[in-house]
Amino acid sequence: MKKIILIMVGLLMISSVSFAQDKEALKAQKEAEKAAQKVFKEAKAIYETSIPNEKFGRKETDFEKLAKALPLIEEATKNEYTKGVTDTWKYSADIQYEFYKKLENEVKADPDNETLRSKYVEDGIKLMNSCIQYDELLFKDEKIKPEEKTAIHQRYQIMGVNPAIQILQAAQNASNSDDPEQLKKGAEYAELFLQTLQNTHLMKDFKNENLDDWITYATAFRAQSYLNVEGTPEEKIIEVYEALMKTRYKGIAYQSLSGYFRERDQTKQNKYLKEGVDALAGDDDQADLRANFVAILMQNLYRGGDKEGFKKYAEIMKTDYPDNENAVNAYLLEGEMLFESKDYKGALDIFMKAKEMFSDDRCILMAARSAWMVAQTTGSKKAEMDQAIALFLELEKANPTEPSLWGESLYILYNNTQQTALAAKYKKYYKQ
Repeated sequence: MKKIILIMVGLLMISSVSFAQDKEALKAQKEAEKAAQKVFKEAKAIYETSIPNEKFGRKETDFEKLAKALPLIEEATKNEYTKGVTDTWKYSADIQYEFYKKLENEVKADPDNETLRSKYVEDGIKLMNSCIQYDELLFKDEKIKPEEKTAIHQRYQIMGVNPAIQILQAAQNASNSDDPEQLKKGAEYAELFLQTLQNTHLMKDFKNENLDDWITYATAFRAQSYLNVEGTPEEKIIEVYEALMKTRYKGIAYQSLSGYFRERDQTKQNKYLKEGVDALAGDDDQADLRANFVAILMQNLYRGGDKEGFKKYAEIMKTDYPDNENAVNAYLLEGEMLFESKDYKGALDIFMKAKEMFSDDRCILMAARSAWMVAQTTGSKKAEMDQAIALFLELEKANPTEPSLWGESLYILYNNTQQTALAAKYKKYYKQ
């Protein structure tokens, strides 16, 4: 029995100590909360006695006095006892808005001042964030009537969208820079703009005739920045450009991704080129870009030995873009493919057609070589040999100062057809 009593007494002593500790902790918590409230109230009081108020004869904001509220309200937005309070973010937005308007006027007066412009953007981000936080808490606050919430929401939405536009402008400027740090900022600003306009309660019902354009521009600036920031992960590059594919700048998206993979992975390059060809079909405004995709694909697939793939895109080039500067390559590559497979007659037909369509000496040269091979593989009939000679003579006429294209060939052909006198003229070009 004695042992049991001692244990019970021990338990009572421990309980008493715990109760005392809890009491001290509760007291400390209340004091901390009281101190936090004091900081917020001081910031609020400074604000209310600094802004214009006809009742007290204040016509302009006292910025020297109001500046004292900035560190206080910032502390309140971080303190665990006040950061979840609706009014904390209201006054944070209100105080920052006063300075933002002042800075806006200073930038207008001195638009080339980069220090001012940079601060304008950074202060705008703080203001926008405060408006977002206030709006989120506002609609959770059951003490405020719905109609009041709507009116307040609209007011702070306007306050928040103005700096958002400046952030978009800053994203554009930074995305066009060669400075790596600026490019990183370009990506950061564009991401922030898109997040704000697309994923916050503050902007969910925002309407403007330019809104879709703004979203599109931000998507483009973000992609451009990430592409030019060294070390950006491949998956991020793909992510931002695939987002751009959903805009009117889809052509640029496919072009940029295919260019990105040109030296890295030709399979992926071809993937985006093919998707680009399909995506831009029928788009007259981007016809030149689509034709360029087709031209690159023809070269890649031909070199990669994908004959069927090559034929598909060569046909698109010949059918959709017969006047494009790369159209001749569709015929030349197709002819070369036949030539390499020893279908010299088929190659000759293709090159002769190309010769009639394009003023490109490569067509004459390949037609001449094909005609010669046709003659060699069919018994060197005179008519066939004469055709080869005629084509090499045409090449000579077009390129009289480049005998390497026709000199030796004409010597051999004239000799083979027993035209010794004519062969003598070209003997000097013959390489023993």
